[in-house]
Amino acid sequence: MKILILGAGRVGRSVAETLVSDANDITIVDESAERIALMQERFDLRGIVGDASSPSVLSSAGAMDADLLIAVTANDETNLVACTLAAQIFNIPMRIARVRDSELRHYPRILGDEGFRATSVIWPELALVTQFSKLITFPAAQQVLNFADDKLTLFTVNSIENAPLTGKTLEEAFRLLPQAKMRFISIYRRNRRLECRNDTVIEADDEITVLVSSDCAETVIEAFHPFEKAETIVLINGGELSALLTDKLEPTRSKRRVKIFEGKKEIAEDLSRRLTSNRVSVSLVKHDDTLTLMQEGIDQADVVVALSNNDETNIMAALLAKRLGAKRSIVLLENQVYSDLVRGTEVDVTVSPTQASLGELLRHIRYGDVVNAQELYQDKAEALEIIAHGTKKSSKVVGKALKEIAFPKGVSVGAIVRGEGDDANVLMAEPDLTVMDDDHLILFVPNKKVIQRIEHLFEVDVGFF
Repeated sequence: MKILILGAGRVGRSVAETLVSDANDITIVDESAERIALMQERFDLRGIVGDASSPSVLSSAGAMDADLLIAVTANDETNLVACTLAAQIFNIPMRIARVRDSELRHYPRILGDEGFRATSVIWPELALVTQFSKLITFPAAQQVLNFADDKLTLFTVNSIENAPLTGKTLEEAFRLLPQAKMRFISIYRRNRRLECRNDTVIEADDEITVLVSSDCAETVIEAFHPFEKAETIVLINGGELSALLTDKLEPTRSKRRVKIFEGKKEIAEDLSRRLTSNRVSVSLVKHDDTLTLMQEGIDQADVVVALSNNDETNIMAALLAKRLGAKRSIVLLENQVYSDLVRGTEVDVTVSPTQASLGELLRHIRYGDVVNAQELYQDKAEALEIIAHGTKKSSKVVGKALKEIAFPKGVSVGAIVRGEGDDANVLMAEPDLTVMDDDHLILFVPNKKVIQRIEHLFEVDVGFF
């Protein structure tokens, strides 16, 4: 594909890095000559310095021949105008815009064919809210992803001493959880990846990634790391993000109580006016004001979530909250260096806004009938949910057993979901399991360079249509 990326910030760089490995023809546009030079040093792509909303700049970037435009500049207006130009002047068929202004979500006609002509819109705050809500629901987990309309859950968790499965082999784990449909994806011990064999023994502090049927996800997570449900949740310096996350957590429909601590008076007052539930409170509190934090009950928090746009502030807020008695901390961090530095400290989980947006983008970018694509915690591998179509004659996968399919080296199938809605059936991958038309396959891809081969593997011959 010929892909035009607008914006060489963190998201733009991550998208370029992901797609360059797929041998696409990529051009990136940014107003910063320094950013463009850095991109051209690191990746095999073309760089253009200029205004991404300028027709002449887009033309010089090759918009006339582009198959896909990804507008991820820091400015919503630039991204949306670029989509309009891409549609009306350059006839680019796929146009993806990243938009931060949550108010625009209520006016979809403005964004689509009747307005700015974006074919897809990525809402980074909503992607973050989804991630945070899952981590609050399963507070023992480092990562929680859902596939196949939430029929399958993939989680990463650290096993702890005296947990039911600690000290057991994988074979014993299956025997102790006979009702659980699950597949071990990876086990890391002291940053070294272990082979997931039946005789592999689970030890305390192992970092374990498992794919499991969602109806038993809680049971399986607790077998590695028992936890209590988070009922008192403290959100620190999140502004609009705090409001969106509060709505997602639905405290009025559960036992959850949400406390929002804001350091800026005007933001705290605005949130107080908007969030009127008796299970939500908003307080004017500085993240480093120890006395006020204690008076507001930080020591009773089951989970503290630091949400400001400043990495250092979030780290300090989380560390202080844990020292004052909070049980668990989740921190929003943009800088990957900080994420690596705080691993193993009292910061329990880090969430990257870039990775949240990238996960949404991958779902729209991947060729073929890929309906979900997510990067995995630590592995930097990718999990794909892809639909098989066709017949034994028209498809390279339909009608074949998994062991007969020529998957690229290292690629594995975790599960197949067959059927739709309440009738859907989760089938954990076995070598003799045969793929059928319309099956959803969950694939694990350790090397992104082979993704293009996977996409071609699932192509249907023209005769099928």
